[in-house]
Amino acid sequence: MDINHNTGENVITSTKGYMWFLSLNIIFCTWLLLRGTHRSDVEDLPLMLQILCGCIIALSLINLLITVKIKKNINDGFYHKLLPFVVLAFGLLWSVLFLNFTLYYQNPLITLMLTVSVLLPATITFYISGRLLLLFSAPLVVCLLYVEFFLQDKFSVAQVVGAVIMLMVIYSARYILLEWYQRVQRSEYEKNILIKKLVQQAHYDALTGLFNRLSLTRFFEECVSSLSANNKKLFMIVMDIDFFKQYNDVYGHVAGDKCLIKVSQCIEKSLRKESDSAFRFGGEEFVVLTVCDDISQVKAISQRIQQNIAHAHILHKGSDVSSVLTISQGIAQWKQGMALEALVEQADQQLYKAKKNGRNCVCY
Repeated sequence: MDINHNTGENVITSTKGYMWFLSLNIIFCTWLLLRGTHRSDVEDLPLMLQILCGCIIALSLINLLITVKIKKNINDGFYHKLLPFVVLAFGLLWSVLFLNFTLYYQNPLITLMLTVSVLLPATITFYISGRLLLLFSAPLVVCLLYVEFFLQDKFSVAQVVGAVIMLMVIYSARYILLEWYQRVQRSEYEKNILIKKLVQQAHYDALTGLFNRLSLTRFFEECVSSLSANNKKLFMIVMDIDFFKQYNDVYGHVAGDKCLIKVSQCIEKSLRKESDSAFRFGGEEFVVLTVCDDISQVKAISQRIQQNIAHAHILHKGSDVSSVLTISQGIAQWKQGMALEALVEQADQQLYKAKKNGRNCVCY
């Protein structure tokens, strides 16, 4: 059930749980230092215990300030590498503090209660990382066992059993919390996968992987808004596979789908990634939006598309113009104030001319 050390520690340092743990250290030690200040019947802590409490408070404050200051970058810096040593230092300080409590007050039950009080918030904070929890708790457990077996005049089985039960409860809580965390992570992962699928369905053609017709409006508006900033021109290329109905009749619709995929790959291969976008407009018709300096760049794109489709060498026995698959293309330029529908209509007119001119050509 444990997750990767680095992953768990990244989560710990980027959440409020670690800051909560540091704050509890400060509050607990401050309470120990001040508990006898206003009561005559409670004696002050001995100097060694005061020093240990002060060390824990100082270490907590330093780490709290570091965490607050570099919270956004804490997972990438040197502090993250030091975190296991920081946690171990806390465990050692608390264990020495509890050991001195036992030596001073001669009451092992105090050590047991304080150990449980400190282990519980540590378990809540470090449950994601078994390594950090072990580094913090190991000194405390060793201290507890040492007190039970070596500092008592009389061995108490009941007290040992009670300590074991308390430790089992605390550590079993870690696995319950970890199971809850993993369920949340799994649910979040599944939700993100679903969102990606919905986005894919909304914006991309399921067969070819190109943008679908619905995405054309958004891309058109983005291109138009960018023209004024770079003084470029917007062109549309509308293309149609020549005699595609006959292709389906000869080779079947399954082969027709494969043909559409290959053609879409040839189109994508021909485009410039930074300024061109390809769409499946419907059936065997495709559209390219391109932002160029002049018509010569657009014609170069059209020629690359024709060449790549020719190099794909897709056999087409039903074609009247070639033994391999060909396409016809029409190019139109966007003018100021022109709507998308008008631009598509102009490009379609040029495509119609290309078909009248014998297909397998480009008209502008």
